[in-house]
Amino acid sequence: HRDDAPELTDVRRVRKEWEKQASLGLRIGDTDVIDTYLDHDRIAPGRYEDILEQAYQAWRADQAEGKASVLIAEALDTVSELNTRARTDRVLAGDVALDGVRLHDGNEASRGDLVITRNNDRRLAMGRGWVKNGDRWTVTRANDDGSLTVRRAHSKGRITITLPAAYVSEHVELGYAITAHRAQGSTVDTAHAIVSSPEM
Repeated sequence: HRDDAPELTDVRRVRKEWEKQASLGLRIGDTDVIDTYLDHDRIAPGRYEDILEQAYQAWRADQAEGKASVLIAEALDTVSELNTRARTDRVLAGDVALDGVRLHDGNEASRGDLVITRNNDRRLAMGRGWVKNGDRWTVTRANDDGSLTVRRAHSKGRITITLPAAYVSEHVELGYAITAHRAQGSTVDTAHAIVSSPEM
């Protein structure tokens, strides 16, 4: 740990002032700001199964409105379950193709799916950047060789990149639901978090 290490002191991606202050309060461990979130109807208590359902339905409503939204859960098995449910619903709605490529998390991805990359790879260059851990992508084509052709999620551009099969099988997961750790740094319109443990 270095004494002169940079420290976050301002919030730039949150528009409402109360949210900025509450976010900074949580960052330093001030649990009193939970009351602020309660006052603004941002916390919904209930049984775990009910909370999962409420969060999922709120996420679906945001998706239907065209918002970039994500589900956040603590446990990897919950994340995987939510991702499977989201993909299945999108397949049934005709938003995602049925046949896909096997991913690192055990799910499949095909045209229309939202995926997230889990490893920096400068060899996979795209313009002035490259494929990074935490990047979100929309699949434009699932290829027979196990590779995926993708474009940046929620971008208006048409530039695509093909992620090789070896990278896909090791470092790509569905991106509808993610853990809180992996959500850090994500830019979305809305996030729906499922909190069940005292630690979180």
